[in-house]
Amino acid sequence: MIMIAYVDPGLGLLAWQAVVAAVLGVLFYVKKTRTWLARLIQKPFRSAKRPAEPGPISLQVPDNDARQ
Repeated sequence: MIMIAYVDPGLGLLAWQAVVAAVLGVLFYVKKTRTWLARLIQKPFRSAKRPAEPGPISLQVPDNDARQ
């Protein structure tokens, strides 16, 4: 005996949306976890002395009296 089940189009689209959301969620979770683990592992091996970051650039404009 063959059983034929009816799937409402709205329910089918909802199921596809759930599957796609689950796959994208897993990919995002895996990427974030991989990045976190990589940083955790690399942390002890990083150089303790980092190069100094350059400060803000200041422009020195002479006063009006200095130009005369």
